[in-house]
Amino acid sequence: MAHIYHRIFDQFRVLDSEGASREDDFAEAARWLESPGCLFQRNNFILDRVIRAEGVIKAGLFVTIVLKGSGQGGPHRDTTRFRYSENSIVVMALRKPLLWTGETSSGGTRMFAAGLAFPKASIDRLGLQREFLELFSSAGSDEFVVTLKAPPRILAMATEMLSPTLDGRAEELLLSAHAMEILARVISIAGKRASMEMAGDHKQRRLRAIRDAIDADLRRPWKVSQLAREAGISRRSFNTHFRRAFGVSASEYLRKRRLESARDAIIEQGISINEAAYLAGYGNPANFATAFRKHFGYAPSRCRLPTS
Repeated sequence: MAHIYHRIFDQFRVLDSEGASREDDFAEAARWLESPGCLFQRNNFILDRVIRAEGVIKAGLFVTIVLKGSGQGGPHRDTTRFRYSENSIVVMALRKPLLWTGETSSGGTRMFAAGLAFPKASIDRLGLQREFLELFSSAGSDEFVVTLKAPPRILAMATEMLSPTLDGRAEELLLSAHAMEILARVISIAGKRASMEMAGDHKQRRLRAIRDAIDADLRRPWKVSQLAREAGISRRSFNTHFRRAFGVSASEYLRKRRLESARDAIIEQGISINEAAYLAGYGNPANFATAFRKHFGYAPSRCRLPTS
């Protein structure tokens, strides 16, 4: 029997920090809404530990309205990561399938978020093909991702979807109506943001070049003043524009990428924790372990495969 997530994923898995599968737990809170043709994910629970998800997402438009909770996600092994937090909307449009990963920031926190996934076929059937394709005009790629502050109207609809007061067919109609309105409002808001980004595309290209330079040499002792100078932007403006483009400051981005690189090296190359600490720029392995646990929610030793 096909899993409900097969409607939006070609492949997928959801794991907690202990490595246990959680797909079915989340699927219990998901349902398919026939009228707009979308998957509705109701996330209303306390996370007992960090949750990590990955999979090949099909083409379409994906909207997550976060009322409580935080986390991050983005293309697998890509440097562009978006972050979400309270009262925000994450919009992701894909023109073709994409390998994607995401994770919650920590366990023991409340996750109160409504997710809507519209496959490309549903977007076309609803007559929104032009609006959908226009989102990619500024991205210069097959994906468009943006995090927005959620307007009060969308927050109200998401709240009602997460805690419905109706039952049966009436609930189905209400969920479908809210999903349709959210889609219409979000694709309009995202379209305006895409137009703004296209106007500042030259600056975006310079920032992406700086980001790529950081990724190409994570061990280099980068300084914000140097990065700003290479981008042709004042240091104060550089921090603002970098955070707006990538969700974090340049120094925070470098720290996270070093930790992610160290984690991948532990898993894929089997290097020691001390070597991983050096790779991430930490002279003290204990400080590295503390930063690693704070970022990922588990100790670096969990990345090592058990020896037989």
